[in-house]
Amino acid sequence: MDAPAVTVTIPRKDGVSTAESDDAPVPVWPLIESAFGRIGVEDEAIWDAARTALTSSDGCVVLANYLNSEAKRVPKMDYAFKVPLIVLASQMALDDDGCDCIYDPDEGAVYFETDDAQYSFHVFKDWTVDWAAIADDVQAGYTWSGIENQTWALDQLLRYIDYGEGPAAST
Repeated sequence: MDAPAVTVTIPRKDGVSTAESDDAPVPVWPLIESAFGRIGVEDEAIWDAARTALTSSDGCVVLANYLNSEAKRVPKMDYAFKVPLIVLASQMALDDDGCDCIYDPDEGAVYFETDDAQYSFHVFKDWTVDWAAIADDVQAGYTWSGIENQTWALDQLLRYIDYGEGPAAST
């Protein structure tokens, strides 16, 4: 997969999209590059892992988790990467079955269940997105394990370096 060519179309709630550009495919890689620049990623292994992570739904989730965890250290971080990565993960999951996507409208969060972990993304600020349309399931009061996985976010992402084995090799 050519990471710079990856795009995603964000489903919008009825009546909230005002510009034609809101319905246009969004290039994902430039948003990741921008986020990497803001958090100061210089290690080529992390860049390689991110490119490989974009080839699977669970990889997109792990990449979004890594960026979210690193972004907390950056004042005035631009979270433009978050919605496209979450939507891309849910759309890819339809084909690769790498994760399940659950939207909890009461909590304002999207949850992903992969083979290895659960991930939580609060999306209540992203009110124009039709989160119910991207989810496998809409479940008010979803029970999340509550296990904090941001501590190991970089380790999880680095598993996607393609050495011919591990998660990246099965894509």
